[in-house]
Amino acid sequence: MADRSANDSLRIALAFPGCHRRGGVERILFECAHYLQSRGHDTTIFASEWENDTSVESGVNPNAQSGEFDSNFPFHTVQVSARRRPDFLYGQSFFQESSRRIQPNQFDALSTFGCVSPVGGVPWVQSVHAAWIERSQSLRGAFSWAKWRQKINPLHPVLLKLEHLHFAGKAANGEPNYRKVIALTPEVSADLQRIYGVPKNDIVIIPNGFAPPEFSVARAQSLRVAMRAELGFQDDDRVLVFVANEAERKGLEPLFKALQILNDRKIKLLVVGRIPASTWQPVVEKMGLGKQVIFTGPSGDVGKYYAASDIFVLPTQYEPWGLVVVEAMACGLPVVTSHCAGAAEAVQEGKTGYLLRDPQDAEEIAANLRHLLEGRHISAQEIADSVQNYAWPRVLQRYEKVLLQSCR
Repeated sequence: MADRSANDSLRIALAFPGCHRRGGVERILFECAHYLQSRGHDTTIFASEWENDTSVESGVNPNAQSGEFDSNFPFHTVQVSARRRPDFLYGQSFFQESSRRIQPNQFDALSTFGCVSPVGGVPWVQSVHAAWIERSQSLRGAFSWAKWRQKINPLHPVLLKLEHLHFAGKAANGEPNYRKVIALTPEVSADLQRIYGVPKNDIVIIPNGFAPPEFSVARAQSLRVAMRAELGFQDDDRVLVFVANEAERKGLEPLFKALQILNDRKIKLLVVGRIPASTWQPVVEKMGLGKQVIFTGPSGDVGKYYAASDIFVLPTQYEPWGLVVVEAMACGLPVVTSHCAGAAEAVQEGKTGYLLRDPQDAEEIAANLRHLLEGRHISAQEIADSVQNYAWPRVLQRYEKVLLQSCR
């Protein structure tokens, strides 16, 4: 490996199925690409999904019409045509096609963001799928339908095989299938060492961050009145916001039960993300929460929903980080989330939020929400100030350094 200085310009490839602001890992790729391009590196993105659902071929910036936060950098982009049906083969198809499209020695560095991306680069590991399987199985009853459904889900063997290839597999020369590994948290690092035998010296720990122009108290305050009016909230409504693309793992049902316990019609819940309203609206209706829960669908600008809200809540069962936690705090929202979330390290318990011991315990969720609903003793700006070390510009300086040290 050559060791480069921060002044060197590299040819860098980034690969993951999505590059946009509507998901967690997709958002991380989006931010990394903008940062690397701003630093003068020749950046090429290999993906299937883009900001504003625009898919283009090499040489065109897919983000040219993406809105307020688009930096309009001239990315080289490569549309990876991955098989989308059946769903469980999408990741495998993206892995095969992107591996074919990224030629050896074409780039100085390859940065990837999941086991469905090609091997041979620097993966930024957001979670270890094998560790989630372990944890989820321990949380479910021995004969529960959820446990058996997971066992027969064909997606999991595909992801576990790819994950093993990335972290336990070897290249033709006997070297690992990576040049360096970035782990999101010490827990992710420990999982990689325990499950796949990745040497500790091969791992660098770097957390996720947030975009200061998009997630700030000033912006939230400027949007608050208009967004609350748009969503139909009254001045005395207390609004909770839940942001996720998965319902079960992120704890949506226990949150609904907590709303039942609180039994206050003035408490509203915004559900932002790829949570299908067609599936969950009948559930909330049956629970008597139909007028309290609003499903917004996915959004490339979740900051506007934070602006309309008073508390962020994510009772997740497994969360290596939780990008949305620090984003919400950067907007000045107190949070209720789980001890198991990596971003729990950013929460000052009893001051900027509360951490759940058991994210499936609706009584505990309700009790912590009640603490925040009955009175806050810290300002929105103080909450935002507490997470400034997680701003992307600070975090991505470390990320760039790893790529420079690991280039071909």
